[in-house]
Amino acid sequence: MQLGGHLEKSRQYLQAWLHSANSGTTHFASTRWWQSCWKWWVLDVTHADQPQRINGGAEFIRKAGMVALYRPNLRFEEWQKEGGLAHESWILFTAKGQMLRALNALTNPHGYCHFEDPESIAPQRIGQISRELFCRQSGFEWRAQAAFLDLLALAATAKPTAPRLHIIRTTQDLPAKPNLQSKVEKHIRSRIAEMLTVEDLARHAGLGLSTFAHTYRKLSGETPYQTIVRLKLEAAKRLLVNENLSVKATAYRLGFSSEFQFSRCFKRMEGRSPSAHVRAMTEKGGTYTIVSNQEK
Repeated sequence: MQLGGHLEKSRQYLQAWLHSANSGTTHFASTRWWQSCWKWWVLDVTHADQPQRINGGAEFIRKAGMVALYRPNLRFEEWQKEGGLAHESWILFTAKGQMLRALNALTNPHGYCHFEDPESIAPQRIGQISRELFCRQSGFEWRAQAAFLDLLALAATAKPTAPRLHIIRTTQDLPAKPNLQSKVEKHIRSRIAEMLTVEDLARHAGLGLSTFAHTYRKLSGETPYQTIVRLKLEAAKRLLVNENLSVKATAYRLGFSSEFQFSRCFKRMEGRSPSAHVRAMTEKGGTYTIVSNQEK
């Protein structure tokens, strides 16, 4: 499969300009609410939980790693305790055109929004921009601008998860690889006795962890971890009923960390304990068989 295309000249004009970037630790000299009201857009991230207020509203705790986007001239306050310190990163910028419309849509109607940042993209990008502006080595303006535009594009296209809350990710929705679910299930069954992780499956599929997890769930309707547990429990039923293995031996055979972990997973998924399942199947005089995707 080949990916590519062309980019029209009309889409290559800059629609955002970086004014400044900072990343570092601040020591607080006094206990007070610190008020900010910039004439530019502000995108910042705090590295620790911090009490905040916006436009004189109610106090709330902004969680560590949560990214905030504020419109120009919006008043926001952060609580600072004497002798304390905070590691924060932020950029100040202006925007116009399509970018401005996208940012306004994100921050309507309250003038701000927050982003979850599970991959820590914002502090990485802002830290890179800050270093470039500080060192000012040859070509620094291009590298700083590239990191700035990349971060802003990710923020402007972030997916909503709740009112005024979005999520920033570097990965994009990619076409699912043919037979990805079958490939993953076959790999799990071939290593059913091992303590498999989602990272193992992503490497086998040849995809990054975030891309793999998103693509797989979209294709199969369950998470990779749920598939691991489901297939292990299918094998467990066969071992318990057909081969009369004990619960402890079955847990060991299938790579569970303990008999307790196995029994807990089994009961959560099946609604009854492994022993109760064996008794029920024995009373019915049944056996357990597995039909793979390839056999359907």
